[in-house]
Amino acid sequence: MKTAKIAFILSLALLPIAGWAKLKTLVVGDMVLEPEDTLTFTVGEMPDEIGGLPVFSEYLPDGIEVEWTGKKFKTPKAGSVKYSKKEGDFIATRDENPCGFKMSINKKSGKVSGSFKVYVQKSEKKVKSYTAKVSGYLGSDLVVTIKKVGSFEATLE
Repeated sequence: MKTAKIAFILSLALLPIAGWAKLKTLVVGDMVLEPEDTLTFTVGEMPDEIGGLPVFSEYLPDGIEVEWTGKKFKTPKAGSVKYSKKEGDFIATRDENPCGFKMSINKKSGKVSGSFKVYVQKSEKKVKSYTAKVSGYLGSDLVVTIKKVGSFEATLE
């Protein structure tokens, strides 16, 4: 009985090591990503306004880092933009990722997809968000699409 308990405890202790062994290098075309390597997402020309409302360009995902964990892409914790009575202005709930940017990849094909929010000022104290979808292939230009607005270029390098 004691031997079984010891074996069970040892197997639990080795689980993190076994999980680490499954981390993999990602190879897509000429691009090679080792675990903990990072890429930077950059948006191209985005509209200054949507539906006649000004876009908060400071909250776009320009320059957000995407980490390859060895299993998937990881982005900073998502936030949002809201009006703060205390500040008397619009604020981001997370400085590193105020637009809720996320990214995933199909490891076999190299196809990436993701999304983020584009915020516009609806009124003096209200904000409205539009969902921007990102798609394309790792190592090439990506397309950002906002329904009823249009498509724009982005990169993940």
